[in-house]
Amino acid sequence: MRSSKIHINYNGKNITESLMNYVTDLSYTDASSGELDDLSITVSDRDNKWQKSWAPVEGDKVSVAIEVFNWYKEGDQKKYPCGTFHVDGLTFTGPPDLIDIKAASFPVSSDARQVKRTKVWEKVKLSTISADIAKRAGLKLVREVPDDPTYDRIEQQEQTDLAFLLDLTKQEGIAVKVTEGKLVLFDEAKFEKGKSVATFERGKDNLIDYNFEWSAANCAYRACEVTYEESTKTTSTSKKKGTKKAVSVTKKVTYTPPGAPANGPVLRIKETAKSQADALRIAKNRLRERNKQANRATMTIVGDIRIAAGVVVTIVGFGKFDGKYIVDKVTHQVGSNGYVSRMELRKVLGW
Repeated sequence: MRSSKIHINYNGKNITESLMNYVTDLSYTDASSGELDDLSITVSDRDNKWQKSWAPVEGDKVSVAIEVFNWYKEGDQKKYPCGTFHVDGLTFTGPPDLIDIKAASFPVSSDARQVKRTKVWEKVKLSTISADIAKRAGLKLVREVPDDPTYDRIEQQEQTDLAFLLDLTKQEGIAVKVTEGKLVLFDEAKFEKGKSVATFERGKDNLIDYNFEWSAANCAYRACEVTYEESTKTTSTSKKKGTKKAVSVTKKVTYTPPGAPANGPVLRIKETAKSQADALRIAKNRLRERNKQANRATMTIVGDIRIAAGVVVTIVGFGKFDGKYIVDKVTHQVGSNGYVSRMELRKVLGW
């Protein structure tokens, strides 16, 4: 018989068994790039312990795992570690008395998402900026990206470190995730090429509900044209030999992804680029950022520990909506309705 169980470790102590009669619902969200993973644990406070001696304190650490038995086949047993979270909120409702403990993947003590800073960066690589921000936030930097862009000058103006980094990485086609005490920079395009971890087919019993969405506002562009200023050094006309001056030349470059239609709208932007290769990289990143929202879906399925943000799944039985999708966000919920997973997806671009 299928069954699921939650494991909870609080401030280094395993309290799974002592909480068995109190926890009514647990919700864990594995978020997309730019958002924080979060955790919500709802407990019954029928004897007032959670309002008094058991009351959570801001910054407390909570580690959670979901374990399933006989889930995919008879006799199997698998555990899904959700990660470590930091308590950052609490709500108390009633009657009956219920306490909802809220926690996030980002340390409460860090000011990287609260304190706004102004700073000028010159002749700096993205890796240096991200390393500085990670250090200030008390996080370990993990880079899983091939490129390391260099900036002649860039300003952080009255922005939190996290908001500034997210704006910067978004322009470079790089995704950001905070998890398990790490600041992770990764390449979404590479994740899209990953092997599908599961197939969801219309009419199968693991699929509870679904919604597919397309709108003209998110219509895909067939190409991106970048107009950019390229600086070149030329010999000066002054009598002083060897003197050079910088001359800006306006150029254009177009990136067209493989398989793009012959006709359709072209995204046109103006940017600063150091070379044609740099301009092409910018064009591809901007086109990906714009086009990746063209085909979206949401699905609720019977709980599935294989599903995490960034994995690829296959959807069949829905006609034009069939294909490979990447999971933007998933919420795993264990409670009175059993174990279910709610996915937010987008169709992979393939380039």
